[in-house]
Amino acid sequence: MPPPLRVERLVSFKADTSACRAALAGAGFETERLPDLQEGRCGYQNAVRLTQSTFAYSGPVAVSCAAAAALTLWERDVVAPAAARHLGQAVTRIELAGAAYQCRPIAGRGDGRMSEHAFANAVDIGGFQLADGTVLTVEHGWRGSARERVFLRAVRDGACGRFTGVLSPDYNRAHRDHFHLDMGRDEICR
Repeated sequence: MPPPLRVERLVSFKADTSACRAALAGAGFETERLPDLQEGRCGYQNAVRLTQSTFAYSGPVAVSCAAAAALTLWERDVVAPAAARHLGQAVTRIELAGAAYQCRPIAGRGDGRMSEHAFANAVDIGGFQLADGTVLTVEHGWRGSARERVFLRAVRDGACGRFTGVLSPDYNRAHRDHFHLDMGRDEICR
């Protein structure tokens, strides 16, 4: 019997990829293991591509298994109910803001510290396509209608209970158009 897919297990999934993949599969989500990659200061081991999730994505989601588990919990337990409650309709697709894996330092920092994207440990969310075809973007909805603002803040706040790092337009100008969600070492929710 696979381990349950619960928020309390996310930290253990960082070290136990087999249990992570089993929990995802047991909850109805599908992943495929990616070949390990080493690229200078960047790279990843035991990363997965999320191939079956609650929602479709605008592009491939290739991240650490713990990040994939956090993402699926966020979709299922936060995004879906928040869309129904605040928008009165379902999300049909999540719009990514760039690739999950990017070998680069943290934008705007002079110390050269690498981004969690450099380890396939982060994903950037640019918006949500709704059942009626509307695309609600973080950039325009953050200061948009009351229901857009409430929905986007609810999904940001709900991400904070699943991911280690959550950055939004409230953090800085570099995040004005997306949510950065990661399973890195720094706990932050802004």
